Amino acid sequence: MNDGWWPIAFVWLLSGCSSPSVPEHDLAGWSGLPNAYAEHFEVQVRGEERRLLVFGPAGRQDTIGKYLYRSAADDRPAMPWPLDRVVALSTTHLPFFAALHAEAVVVGAAHTDQVHDPGFQDAIRKGELQEVGLPDGVDTERLLALAPQAVFDLPFGRKERTLMAEVPTIEVVEYLEDHPLGRTEWVRFFGILLGREQQADSLFDSIRHRYSFLRDLREHLPPPPLVFFGSHWQGAWFAPPGNSYMATLIEDAGGRYLLKDTVASGNITVPLERVLVLGDSADRFGVLLAHPGAVDRRTLVGGDPRVLALRGVQAGAFVGNSGTDDLFGQALLEPDEVLRDLRCVFHAGSCGVREARYFRGVPQ
Repeated sequence: MNDGWWPIAFVWLLSGCSSPSVPEHDLAGWSGLPNAYAEHFEVQVRGEERRLLVFGPAGRQDTIGKYLYRSAADDRPAMPWPLDRVVALSTTHLPFFAALHAEAVVVGAAHTDQVHDPGFQDAIRKGELQEVGLPDGVDTERLLALAPQAVFDLPFGRKERTLMAEVPTIEVVEYLEDHPLGRTEWVRFFGILLGREQQADSLFDSIRHRYSFLRDLREHLPPPPLVFFGSHWQGAWFAPPGNSYMATLIEDAGGRYLLKDTVASGNITVPLERVLVLGDSADRFGVLLAHPGAVDRRTLVGGDPRVLALRGVQAGAFVGNSGTDDLFGQALLEPDEVLRDLRCVFHAGSCGVREARYFRGVPQ
């Protein structure tokens, strides 16, 4: 896109907000700009105006957010744009600000004790980034005192939203993207809102090039190992379906995901009996954990001796630990690094000496 539309204003048009609604005839004539991978947001253009649409789980038939840009000459109510003072209620959104060197834009966040980024950690220590979360919700009084232009949030019901209705809420659903580069492409969404579109486009193109280059090298790898990957909670096991983010990463890294033929909108519940069968046929057995320190194989499998004895665990256990690594944050903007980690797990001889960042083998 060209830069001729930068000096424009931002109007929030999400259903239920206090801003005036726009008649349907005023929304005619828009054309969409194609994304490379992302399927849950779209940039639309009409002259110098720009509109962002956000789509929910049902895709384009499930529009959950509309954000419209108009020229500064338009006399309809508008809020300042580009955004330069916001609150982020999910820590998963912070890396997108950091990637665009817009850390100072975020003045409030929830769950600051879970922030991994050093720049944001420094801002928290200095009091430049305020905690607005509560154990059971959001501290609306503190949030409103920060006077943000907008709040970035997940589209879940929050009882506090009626109390802060005058502050526009921007819905972010990057987690719905099945492809790793689809999640990364949300940096373009943030770039538009922050007035850093060219920077975001350039960053995404660089990441896409690195990821695609590494993915295409799998043709020169040995036969792919059979891979099981899942998580467990209170004795129950779950695994991503074949149409998921993780399944795509496994295949692109040169593995063969044992559940690649499944299709679902969320994780699949896997009975223990099936875990035992799959794990005994697997060459690599991976688990997603949130553990505060180093992980051994017993911790990996939740202490279950039946799972611990499986061939896949003994031959090639690996872990993604969100307790020590920013799997749900910075990893979204480093899918190429995630791919390298998995490549080293699946084909150790192909990566040389490298320190893992997000996924790593579990020693004996």
